[in-house]
Amino acid sequence: MQPPHSIGMSLPNIASAPAEQDDAELVVASQAGDQDAFAILVQRHQRRVFNLVYRMLQQYDEANEVTQETFLAAWQGLRSFRGDARFSTWLHRIAYNCALKQLEQRKRDSALQVAMQAEAVDSDERIGDELEAHDRQAIVREHISTLPAKYRVVLVLRHLQEMTYEEMAEILTMLSGQ
Repeated sequence: MQPPHSIGMSLPNIASAPAEQDDAELVVASQAGDQDAFAILVQRHQRRVFNLVYRMLQQYDEANEVTQETFLAAWQGLRSFRGDARFSTWLHRIAYNCALKQLEQRKRDSALQVAMQAEAVDSDERIGDELEAHDRQAIVREHISTLPAKYRVVLVLRHLQEMTYEEMAEILTMLSGQ
């Protein structure tokens, strides 16, 4: 049985890896093609990446897929990682961008679905049914999900991932530089 934060990747013989091994050393080894070093990085960071993605997408299966996409993108782009920022910051930026891409796809899919159903459903009835069907927590999640991604990520990083303001500043500075 996998823990709820697992992305379904099997990482044999990684648990015995020394915890004190520095991310920078693992990145250098990974850039040289060491898949075991990258597996350690995945193991070390997958929970936080999954949590960020899950809080943005609010769907477990999508979050699993996007987390895997994040690590695949990181592996494929690892040679371009210059080390200007910490590996975790770079990885969070990739996760954020992958989640945004998924949200945009979801928005396009939803818009198509709404357009197909627009003639059959009166919008006032639909809004009323939604409000009655959800409890307060679901309504809060819905409102958070309607925030622009740049505001949502601040809430997720500070209150759900409990990052320090310094960690947040580093990540948000990277994001604003896009």
